[in-house]
Amino acid sequence: MIARLALATLCLSGSALAADPPRGSWGRAGVSLDQYRTDAVECGRAGLSTDVSQMKAVKTLITASRQLDSVLTNQPSGGGAAPPPSSSGAGMLEIDPVALNTAQQVARITEGANPRARFREVRTALQTTTDQCLTGKGYVRFTLTRDQREHLEALRRGTPERHAYLHALASDPDVLARQRASVEVLPAQ
Repeated sequence: MIARLALATLCLSGSALAADPPRGSWGRAGVSLDQYRTDAVECGRAGLSTDVSQMKAVKTLITASRQLDSVLTNQPSGGGAAPPPSSSGAGMLEIDPVALNTAQQVARITEGANPRARFREVRTALQTTTDQCLTGKGYVRFTLTRDQREHLEALRRGTPERHAYLHALASDPDVLARQRASVEVLPAQ
């Protein structure tokens, strides 16, 4: 359990959580706000309900988590305790060989699993399902201009004002024609 928490913390720390302003969105000319929100929720749920359990990336993370559990639970008792005072030099810090070995094993397992890359693979699978759903409902991807991104970022997430602003862009045929993004939506597998 500790290993899973450590792995999750490592994967979700720092830049993994940094949210860049969105560069694009999905739109359909003339779509009502109610339909726009309904479709977003439906396709978002479709993406989130994607079964990723058989993905190689997930299996790699599970294996790494189990290896970390094993390393962290199979330490000899007293491992990590303060080493006896050094007879070789006053004030010299001695490194506990058990703790060093454990740290090296954890680092090797984590590096081998490359959790950031594995989580990106899972996120791509979930996003692909969402994209396929939106495309199937007639939506197209469009790129936000810098001014649009800045305006969007000034609006607090989850507010009616932000939803209304995105909808105004996403339902405007002129915006969609001018700013349509070229994306390849992968077919369902």
